[in-house]
Amino acid sequence: MTLLGIVSDDVTGGTTVGALLARVGTSPTVFYSPDLIARNACADQDAVIVSTDSRALSAEESYKAVNEATKALMALGAVQFSKRIDTTLRGGIGHEVEGMLDALGDDHVAVVVPAMPQSKKVVVGGFSLINSVPLSSTDVAHDVRTPVLTSDVRKLLQSQCDEPVSYIPLDDVLGGSEVIAAQMRLQRCKGSRIFVVDAATDEHIDWIAEAVAGLDWHAIAVDPGPFTVSLAIHRHVITPLPHVDKPIRLEQSAGEAGTVMVVACSATAVTHQQMVRLGAEKGTEVLTADPLLLISSDRGKSQAEFDRVIDKAHKLFSAGAAPRVLMLATDVAYLDKEPLPAEELAVASGLSANDASNLITKRFSELARVLADIIGPERCAGFYLTGGDTMLAVCKALETSGLRMTDYLIPQVDQSVLVGGPYAGLPVICKGGLTGMELTAVQGVNRVFDEQHVHLSDTKKELV
Repeated sequence: MTLLGIVSDDVTGGTTVGALLARVGTSPTVFYSPDLIARNACADQDAVIVSTDSRALSAEESYKAVNEATKALMALGAVQFSKRIDTTLRGGIGHEVEGMLDALGDDHVAVVVPAMPQSKKVVVGGFSLINSVPLSSTDVAHDVRTPVLTSDVRKLLQSQCDEPVSYIPLDDVLGGSEVIAAQMRLQRCKGSRIFVVDAATDEHIDWIAEAVAGLDWHAIAVDPGPFTVSLAIHRHVITPLPHVDKPIRLEQSAGEAGTVMVVACSATAVTHQQMVRLGAEKGTEVLTADPLLLISSDRGKSQAEFDRVIDKAHKLFSAGAAPRVLMLATDVAYLDKEPLPAEELAVASGLSANDASNLITKRFSELARVLADIIGPERCAGFYLTGGDTMLAVCKALETSGLRMTDYLIPQVDQSVLVGGPYAGLPVICKGGLTGMELTAVQGVNRVFDEQHVHLSDTKKELV
């Protein structure tokens, strides 16, 4: 029986909580959509995570997506539920929490703990802070699809749901689990089903989990991941096992074999810095593509750019020794170019800016699949994918049904193996475009080489 069921609003969020769970000894699988659960999930998996890809959806659509995903997890027999939310509170969190609560019934409550201290994201005074900066003063306020304009977690949540939202401040959290539990009982007597709780450290999160477990309520965890893990442990849904940290190496190893494929479609400065550093490594070959040409309304220009990149790849692999790393990147991700204005994308493609952006991701994933097949499953050591939309699109293009989480390199740079499809069992590192430091891609590729034989045989036997 599946014990822990988690709904995430995107796949990268699912891999983040999945990697945290893997680190305490579980083997969670992240599925790209609820319909894949029924076709692939094993009933005896200890944790199943499903993405609804709902962050940018309307209130009604996101509510429905989470409600249906929760029911799919209920059908597997899950006994503990979590709603994984973005560390920067993007999306319709309130609508999605209500979608899960309504699926589970009136006897369930939601405990919202948005802190992820290991990523320097905390909640103090009810306000979300990133590196001590209020959330609404960070770049997330300018997010194209889902900007966050307030740092007040309770205010944000209440604006998105009909249920009254109560708040438990840090003063009460510092009093320990008994004080937290007493405050929850008090707020529950007043009719609250949704509780926002401050937390600045992992210890605070553990106290909250201990309090909730002691209350013996039907409580869902609403958080980026740490509270979900702690509550599952306190409720004995999962049993933690000792974890041995793996080396994070910068040097290449003599025992490496095959080619790691890297796909970078993110337009962030962080991704650019990482890809340039990786491109300087011995054995790395870089193929860049012009996104404006790939999505051009002139089909001839679009196909010519597609074919140009493929032709270069064929020449690389027919010239003798295969490259250690094959990187496919947009001009913006690798070359020193400014991100493309939305208007320019729209003009080139004849589509809206949003549709043009989606088309870039689609075309790059199609190109990535062709390049992967040029390398071939036997020569491919694994994948390194950066950018949330890119990661999902490439995994789907590879015909996989999910990701079996195994660890993380650093928090939010997550490690898994592919489930299903011709590349099943190969390791993959996934990360968002804003995550990591200059050396993260180099370290990630090295980790892929370290892991290429560890999980291959077992994973090919499961969920193919």
